[in-house]
Amino acid sequence: MSSSWFPAKPSQSNGDSHPLLPSNGSPAFHDEDDDDAIELEMGRFATNEGKPGLVARIQRWPPWYFAVIAVGLLFLLWLLSPAKPALPPTTPTRDHTTESHTKVDRLLAKQSTTLSQAEARYELRNNRSPPPGFDVWFDFARQHSCLVDEYDQIARDFAPFYQLAEEDPRFFKKMVDLGTASMKEHGRGFSTGTFAGHSFELTNGEGTLYRDDWGRTFGRFSEFLPDMNIILNGRDEPRSAFNYRRPNVKSQALHNSDPTPFEHSPHPTSTFFKDEMKCIIPNQPKGFSEPANDASAFMLYASSTEFTTDLYPILSMTKISPCFADILVPSEFYYSDCGWSPHYAYANNITWSAKIPKIYWRGMNSGGRMYGDNYHAFPRFRLIDIARDRAELFDVKLSGFHGDLCYDECNAEAIKAEYNIADESSPREDVYRYKYVFDVDGNSFSGRYLGLLRSGTLVFKSTIFLEYFGDWLQPFEHYIPVLPDLSDLVDKLEWAVAHDDEARRIQQAGQVFAERILTDAQNDCYFSRVLLEWGRLYGMAERSLPVDEELDDDLEAEPFPGGHIPEILDD
Repeated sequence: MSSSWFPAKPSQSNGDSHPLLPSNGSPAFHDEDDDDAIELEMGRFATNEGKPGLVARIQRWPPWYFAVIAVGLLFLLWLLSPAKPALPPTTPTRDHTTESHTKVDRLLAKQSTTLSQAEARYELRNNRSPPPGFDVWFDFARQHSCLVDEYDQIARDFAPFYQLAEEDPRFFKKMVDLGTASMKEHGRGFSTGTFAGHSFELTNGEGTLYRDDWGRTFGRFSEFLPDMNIILNGRDEPRSAFNYRRPNVKSQALHNSDPTPFEHSPHPTSTFFKDEMKCIIPNQPKGFSEPANDASAFMLYASSTEFTTDLYPILSMTKISPCFADILVPSEFYYSDCGWSPHYAYANNITWSAKIPKIYWRGMNSGGRMYGDNYHAFPRFRLIDIARDRAELFDVKLSGFHGDLCYDECNAEAIKAEYNIADESSPREDVYRYKYVFDVDGNSFSGRYLGLLRSGTLVFKSTIFLEYFGDWLQPFEHYIPVLPDLSDLVDKLEWAVAHDDEARRIQQAGQVFAERILTDAQNDCYFSRVLLEWGRLYGMAERSLPVDEELDDDLEAEPFPGGHIPEILDD
């Protein structure tokens, strides 16, 4: 984690409530570096000590001589000057804040306003009735101004488990209990916990980054969650390397085939993903495409591994779809009351027109293990390489070096010299100076993403990872997407410079959406909605009933017409 993520104290400026932006600890700007200013200063002290010459004689002329000469010179210049073409019309940059708020208002206005409406929409989208506790969740969501209906990502994450429950209603709980037993013994970066009597308690002793945060988060909505055990992935990387979109793998999911779950630690990971798991990530979102596996540090040589190739229910902050089957939940990075959250010392205090039309990025060499010269393919290093010849568009720098990612056949000092890595942190608020900011994968997802959206700067985003808000933040509407290999970055950056008003519109749309929708309360609504689905699947095993009878008993409705749960085709 880069030290540049931690905010610097704002500088003071004559009592102004909006302090001026700090400039990396350098002193205030002075004019002595300006050539014209220096020349003027030197001329002020010039002397002329000899006999009166031409200059002295001219000084004795009467004032009307100067007037006649000036008029004559102006007339001559007018005659000799060529006709100047008219300047092309320019499109001024407008404020799109009202437009952006209107779009968010429309999104909120179309959400269900009554419980019966929300239940009907849930059933239409999922082909089953809502889980027990949905009525209380609905009230919670309405009280906290959350989205009510837009949770298709949750449906996709749980679809394979509901399909398997049709054949074996005990499957989900069996896998949770198997995982919990293993993690209590070996840890491996997981936290296990239990909800009982509307309170939550951790049940293993593994130390993870977010262990002390989850209890606080769950305390806000545990009162309407059922009794159940859960598995929380305490690492930033996904862990369940099971592609349920491959043909004919349903029976494989029902019958565990991984003899060493959560022990797969291939070195490097490139051949494991590409050859063994058949996990090929396309570089292009449409049309013909080369794979992006060789453009991702995680895919080439993940910094943290310990995967399973069986279908375990795991609550994770990110995944790669469809190669991983983790169930997405909000990261604690995105909660303002979490110590890991990248806070800014003060809000943006630079207007759009005053920002520098360059793309800004600072960060460390996170992403994957460096072996030989593989780091040249890592996106953070590739960013620096692209910027070398385009200084007019880029202000990017590797500001620190993780030595523990320098693996076998890795020369740390040579890499530092090649990329001028000097371990110089920068205040996070420096991003305010620039119109554009780049956000790229680290060891997995980028925890600074939402903060950058709120910063007043247009975000260029490159990632292969999926997060819970993937359906909500739309490319070209809220941010500018960049291909995993960064091959389109310069073209899209040049577009932003040439279309300033459109760039400003995207920036403001992303900022307003992040400020109004991607809130702490919305995180709670999403997390609790996930846990309601988890609770229903977990509870099916306790009565050992077929899935359709189980749901009929809980909901007094037939959730699956014809007793069949249709397979969801879109991922």
